[in-house]
Amino acid sequence: MIHISHKRNDCIGCGACVDIAPNYWTMADDGLASLLEVQKRHGSMEFGKGFQHDKELLQESADSCPVDIIKIT
Repeated sequence: MIHISHKRNDCIGCGACVDIAPNYWTMADDGLASLLEVQKRHGSMEFGKGFQHDKELLQESADSCPVDIIKIT
């Protein structure tokens, strides 16, 4: 499994992650991106998991973030 971390409070709502990987991201009512399936929350951090076969897609969504708040490991 791929580990996804997202510092949601620093999101600027550009929507790039949602455009690239809509199976993992959504734009919430407050205009910020959020993981569709959050496994854990810690403060402003969201943590989730992705499938190995989506690794390149998830990395592209992280690379597209203009404020660098998405990490894929």
